Amino acid sequence: MKRPESQEKLFAQVIDAATPKVLELWERADRYFPKTGLKCDEEIIHEKTVGKTYYQCNPHFWQCYWQGGTQEYPSIEIDIFGQKFHVTAKANFDPLPALSSSPRYYRLFKRTSPGINLTYGYVVELVVNEIPGLSQPLLLTDSCRDTYLPQRIYGYEKIKDKREEGFIWDNFDRHLFLDKFYVSNRQVNEWRLLIGEDKKIEVDRKKWPMPALLDLKEQTAYCHFYGKRVLEAELFDAATMSPTDLKNPTPDRIYRPQTPWQRDLSKTFLGLSRVNPDYQLTPLDCQLAQVQGCVGTFYSTDSASWMGLHFALGFYPERLQNFIEPKENLKMSSRFHSPASEWHELGYRSHWNGAQAESLPVAFRCYEEAPL
Repeated sequence: MKRPESQEKLFAQVIDAATPKVLELWERADRYFPKTGLKCDEEIIHEKTVGKTYYQCNPHFWQCYWQGGTQEYPSIEIDIFGQKFHVTAKANFDPLPALSSSPRYYRLFKRTSPGINLTYGYVVELVVNEIPGLSQPLLLTDSCRDTYLPQRIYGYEKIKDKREEGFIWDNFDRHLFLDKFYVSNRQVNEWRLLIGEDKKIEVDRKKWPMPALLDLKEQTAYCHFYGKRVLEAELFDAATMSPTDLKNPTPDRIYRPQTPWQRDLSKTFLGLSRVNPDYQLTPLDCQLAQVQGCVGTFYSTDSASWMGLHFALGFYPERLQNFIEPKENLKMSSRFHSPASEWHELGYRSHWNGAQAESLPVAFRCYEEAPL
C-alpha cells in the first residue's frame, strides 16, 4: 500500500528541521557530555586527561549517545506548527566484532569510485518516532578534524642571521586543510577496519585518544588512503609562526617568532626555565607546551596556534615530510625533554629514521589540498 504523499512530505520537513541539531550533536558532542559520566564502556572509557574536544565528530560518542549512554531515552525534539516530533538514529548497521558486539548506529564509508561528492565519512540512518515506516540516510563527515591555512606569504625554518630573509614561500591559489591534532589510535582503527586489517587494531579503549605510533610507511599509507599527505615542514612552520600582521598577506618582511604564543622565547616559561633551573611548571605552562614534568593530556585546546593547529611545541615528537631538507623531518620538542631544552623553539628539527622506539614515540598528522 502506497504511503500518503502528505506523510512523506511531513517526514521530509521534520528531517530537514532536525538536521542542524543532528549536526550540532555530531560536531559539538562535548556539549552533550553528562556530568555523571558516560555509560558505554564498550565504546568509550573516559579519562580526565582527555579533553572533551576528542568527542567532537567521534562515531563512538554517536554510538554511545543513541544506545543510551548519556540519557535513558535519547532523541532530538522538533516542533513543527505546534506539533512535537522526536528524531532518533536507528541501529541499522552490522556490529564491528573487532570493536563491539552491539549493532551500530553508523557505518564506515569510503568511496571506491571517483566522484565530486564526499569520499569518506559515516553513514547514519534517522527516523521520526511519530511517523513510523520511513527513514532517512545521512552521511556525516569529520568536519572537526582540520583547519584552513590562510593564503599568504610564509617563512620556513629558523634563520641564523635576522638580517636575511631566509626561505620564503606562499600558498596563493591553494586551499590547504591541516589536521588540528595528531592522528589518533581511534582514527587508525577505522582505517584498519576499512582496509581489512581487523587484527591490527588497538583494542585498549583508554589508548584510543592517544597519538597513533605508526612507522613511516604506514603513516604515509594512512594519509594517502584518505587522499591526503603527511604534514610538511613548511606547512607546520606556517601554521605555528604567527604573522605580525594578519590583515596583510604580502608583508615586506617575514618574521619568525620563537614560540606560537610569544615572539620572544625569553618571556615564556620555556625561556625562564633556561635561566632558572628551579622554575616550577604551572598547569597553564603544560597546557601550552607539554614538556618533561607535565602530566600527559590529550586533545587539550589551550595549545592552539594562530590558525588553530595544536601541539606546536612539546607533547610528542612529530614526523614532518621535508622536501626542502629531507633529513630535517622530525619536530623534536616534546614531553621527553626538560622545559630548559633548546629543542623547545619553533623551526628546530632533527632526523627520524622511520621506526618507532619506546624512548622516542613519533606522532604524525595529515593535510589535504582541496581542488580549486
